[in-house]
Amino acid sequence: MSYLKKAHEFAINAHGAQKRKFIDVDYIIHLEETAQLLWETTNGEASYEEYVAALLHDTVEDTEVTLRDIGRNFGKVVMDLVSELTIDEDEKNMEGKKSYLVRVINNMTEKAFTIKLCDRFNNVAGLTDKRIPKDFVKWYVKETQYILEHLDREITEAQAYMLNRIEKMLILLRLERGL
Repeated sequence: MSYLKKAHEFAINAHGAQKRKFIDVDYIIHLEETAQLLWETTNGEASYEEYVAALLHDTVEDTEVTLRDIGRNFGKVVMDLVSELTIDEDEKNMEGKKSYLVRVINNMTEKAFTIKLCDRFNNVAGLTDKRIPKDFVKWYVKETQYILEHLDREITEAQAYMLNRIEKMLILLRLERGL
């Protein structure tokens, strides 16, 4: 079994019947789309570990899987990337979500930041679904805009491409949803 197929099956098993918030879509679709966006953004030049981390980026946060489980199954590189992409609930609650996210994102490694941008773009793009309440869309758009305005880090060409796509999607959402 290939490394990516193993990670995909691991993610399917870990997330089980989990659905996207507000819509009846299997959560695994978000993980697959995040990995696909990573491929597009990096012109297929990301490492296997990066694709695996993209597939598993929410696993520790949303399931019973631990970082140790990730490390045991996929190695230290993947475990470290997933760790960077996992929200620490205690720190988030103490610091406030927006401030916490800005600090963490500004301190991520280049690889984790690229995956985070693919994840954020997929989340923002998903907000075009009319079943998602306007108040939630408005809140998420504001949070994303805040993060973008407070980026203070080196940006690669691939990351600039994804940031541009996120900004365009925010404009579209504002227009479509009257935000």
